[in-house]
Amino acid sequence: MIETVAKSALSGKGWLANEPDWLRDALLGCAKLRTFQPGEYAYHFDDEPGGMFGIVTGGFGVIIPSGAEMMICHILRTGAWFGFGPVLTNGPRTFSFRAVEQSQALTVSLGDLNSIGARNPELYRRLGGLSEQTMQSIAARVVGDLLIPSGERRIAAVLARLAGGAHSPAVLRLSQAMIAQMSNSSRDRVNRTLQKFARQGWLQLGYQALTIIDSAALERFSRGSA
Repeated sequence: MIETVAKSALSGKGWLANEPDWLRDALLGCAKLRTFQPGEYAYHFDDEPGGMFGIVTGGFGVIIPSGAEMMICHILRTGAWFGFGPVLTNGPRTFSFRAVEQSQALTVSLGDLNSIGARNPELYRRLGGLSEQTMQSIAARVVGDLLIPSGERRIAAVLARLAGGAHSPAVLRLSQAMIAQMSNSSRDRVNRTLQKFARQGWLQLGYQALTIIDSAALERFSRGSA
């Protein structure tokens, strides 16, 4: 029953909601629900090819190689899909994905994806569009945010991006260390900046969580217009 509810919820949200019935039915028909604990990886950079994941609840950090380290650059949430690269390239994983809080995701194996593609090659064009819609657009936004010279404005840009343009308060469960990585800032600067934004009424601070109250104000500040 829980898996059925999860499939129903994901069919109407995010990428899959705008896809044709045949694709939605094919993916959900073979998807399995899996729970991830905070800090648990869906997979690691350079792992062998595998299947894809659709986020039902919670969030997953997008972790990329940066020099000799692996750094978090973004967080995907409900309705987002990831892990579709290998069905297009048959290559190893090019990112790591780690749950940032207790999360649930529907998983579709690589074997099932290849079977769907054999029946309907349109799958590959659809997944190519998903790649452009998600990973390429995220990469462009991340790079753009990191090119902002001001540390405070970089932090604001990251928070606005993670809030996803929410018109109501958005709760982000992440540590100051994670914000520091995503904004290329020191933890001390992040702490001072968050306190400043809280005084402005743009967010509320909690234990390893932020409630974004006014993401539009953060976006304006990041662009130098506030």
